Amino acid sequence: MDKPNLLWHYTVLVRLQQILADGEIRPALIGGSRKERPAVWFSANQQWEEAVNRLAQSTDGLRFVMNTVQTHELGGGLARIGVSPEVAVHDWKQFKQLSGISTRAASEIYNRAAHLGSRPGEWFASFEAVPRSAWKAVEVWDGMQWIPYGPAGM
Repeated sequence: MDKPNLLWHYTVLVRLQQILADGEIRPALIGGSRKERPAVWFSANQQWEEAVNRLAQSTDGLRFVMNTVQTHELGGGLARIGVSPEVAVHDWKQFKQLSGISTRAASEIYNRAAHLGSRPGEWFASFEAVPRSAWKAVEVWDGMQWIPYGPAGM
């Protein structure tokens, strides 16, 4: 798959505000093991990365993945930060080889993502924090389209 001009770090508005305050996107674990190398995740998906939808718990205690509308409502809005493909050079296959994630955890993440409609082949990672200086765009979803967030989208 060819990489588009921008890869996107999808998040929610409340989290974007913390990222802006920090001045960088910090690596995080996705597999749950302390042996795994944390990474910053990006997607070549130009609409919304379904794997980013939040987890919730129903009144009867069952955990479930919210849909995009629910994630939008709970997170105060949808947001994304765009970077050039050179920022996140490791695809899913390389991430699995380099990160130390267990085979079981990687399979669970892959299967859950595929079930949600995500394509792990569109995922790219950086093992380093991604500073504001590397960002090409910051956008929020207005309910119809992605629009620049803040002064000049930054």
